[in-house]
Amino acid sequence: MSTQARRDLARELQDPEYRRQYLHPRKMPFLKVLWRMYAPVRSSARMVLAHIAYAFCDGVLPLLSVLILYVLVGLLGAPKVSPRTMLMAAGVYGLVYFLCSALSVQLKERNYTWFTRQRLLWLNRTGHKIMEMDFGLYENPAFMDDIKTAHWSFSGNNAGLEGTWHKVFEMGGTLVSALLLGGLLFWLSPLVAAAGLVLVAITVVAQAHISSYRHKRREELVRLMRRMGMLREEAANFKAGKDLRLYRMAGRFQQVFDPLLTSYMKLYRAFTRREFSLSFLEGLALVAVDLVCALLLVHRRMAGAITMADFVMLLSAVILFSQTLVLLSQQLGFIKNETLYVQDAFDFLDVPLTSLDGQGQVPGEGPVSIRFENVSFAYPGTDRLVLEGLSFDIAPGERCALVGLNGAGKTTLAKLLLGLYQPNEGKIYINEVDSATLPQKALFALFGTVFQEVDPLAFTIAETVAAREDGIDRARVTEALQTAGLWDKVNSFEKGIDTPLLKIIHEEGVILSGGENQKLMIARALYRKDARMMVMDEPTAALDALAEQAIYQQFDDLLKGRTALFISHRLASTYFCDRILLLSGGQIAQHGSHQELLAQEGLYRQLFHTQGKYYQDIKKEVPREQ
Repeated sequence: MSTQARRDLARELQDPEYRRQYLHPRKMPFLKVLWRMYAPVRSSARMVLAHIAYAFCDGVLPLLSVLILYVLVGLLGAPKVSPRTMLMAAGVYGLVYFLCSALSVQLKERNYTWFTRQRLLWLNRTGHKIMEMDFGLYENPAFMDDIKTAHWSFSGNNAGLEGTWHKVFEMGGTLVSALLLGGLLFWLSPLVAAAGLVLVAITVVAQAHISSYRHKRREELVRLMRRMGMLREEAANFKAGKDLRLYRMAGRFQQVFDPLLTSYMKLYRAFTRREFSLSFLEGLALVAVDLVCALLLVHRRMAGAITMADFVMLLSAVILFSQTLVLLSQQLGFIKNETLYVQDAFDFLDVPLTSLDGQGQVPGEGPVSIRFENVSFAYPGTDRLVLEGLSFDIAPGERCALVGLNGAGKTTLAKLLLGLYQPNEGKIYINEVDSATLPQKALFALFGTVFQEVDPLAFTIAETVAAREDGIDRARVTEALQTAGLWDKVNSFEKGIDTPLLKIIHEEGVILSGGENQKLMIARALYRKDARMMVMDEPTAALDALAEQAIYQQFDDLLKGRTALFISHRLASTYFCDRILLLSGGQIAQHGSHQELLAQEGLYRQLFHTQGKYYQDIKKEVPREQ
């Protein structure tokens, strides 16, 4: 069996410099990023043809506008031209212009959703990566800022990946227009083409410099936007609305928000100053192009080298040419800017963010043994030890209760056991196998878990209990709901276990109470019959004491063949466990059965008596109240 351990990415990526090198190991050339972005387009013959057809249909429109002026002015200057000839010329032009314009619009609009669909596939990959990455990475705000940039690149129609696709699609027409008009003006003088190239080069370089400056400061910008966004969400949070009004907390929100807004505006002023300082170069280049073309036109006309029709045509071409070059420069600048952020997104998708290095496996079947050996732990980014030198063991099939004061580290211990975090020091053994050598998916599969925090997703009740969309054992779902004490409620719904939760997706969705949601999560844990250990972290905190007692009594039969760890602040639940572990000061301060600990002088007896008369005579009082 391999002893290779999983990496502790959550701790490794706390170092800012290492995080940057790990997430962005190399800077890809612009064209290479663009080539990768266009992989879906390149593989679709339909989209390649659409690009070519749009570029031609949209690109000839400015040239048609110039040529009709040449024809009409020429006809006006010619002797004995009939109105019928003029109308025919205008009609032919109108028909050709209409066909090209209509085709270009249809090509653009009909393929818009194709780009959106492809972008959503990338967004789905990003969401899957975020949900699969190591849980501890969520503790790192700087890391979360970085992946927010990646997520943003796939989140909108007009920016990032899809925005670049649309812009390149449109730029095909702009490029054809620039080439056609430039070729026409080349006949006037090669200086026109040279001036146009200079304009494009200056504009693109200036915008690239601005984009690079913005990208270098993206972490600062994203951090401010994240904090402002969190404040806005909290201020508009319906759940917090009562507190905000009763305790007049709106002013405090404003006090926190104002400095963030000031910093945000300061950063944007820095961006604006950089743009303003370079904008005069773009304006100067544009004036130079127009001036060169105008002087050449006037000189050629005065010398009699061109006719009035030529002059009008070329003058119109000059105006359209400069406008086209500006548009082309802006499109190139946009594409260059967006590829910087899309590369960040590609980096995020490429880099491993899940600790899959472990190659071990837990031998045997049935309940597992657990052993913590000198485990110390501090959350990533902090030095404060939550657990220090912690050692204890749980025998196969044993039902243990973990109790202690708030903040003692009970939930932290559960997260370490489940593999959501890795200890700073010490080992955690499952069936005498170091859990750090187990792949995360294999480790997660060992446990059926219920956490105190309950936030169901907008799935059906059956999908929530089974934690899957298809292959649901409906009889097992019903059994789990009955055991958790939620079946009567679910059975009262018109659609039963097929009733959707929440009203986010389905208007007919139901919203369960806090206690009902906890029962739903208990049912989900009980549905998982292949789990070899149950971990219940305050699973009944939203239930009254009697409902909690009834559920624990039903667990008694269902937990046969499994190891179980109950975490509870209500010591009544400990009465049904084989052994109780009292966590205090990051270590196990006391352990033993309920009666053994009551017979000892110590924190357990103090807590038990403090919690009230109900817990002092639990065996007699529960049946009487029931």
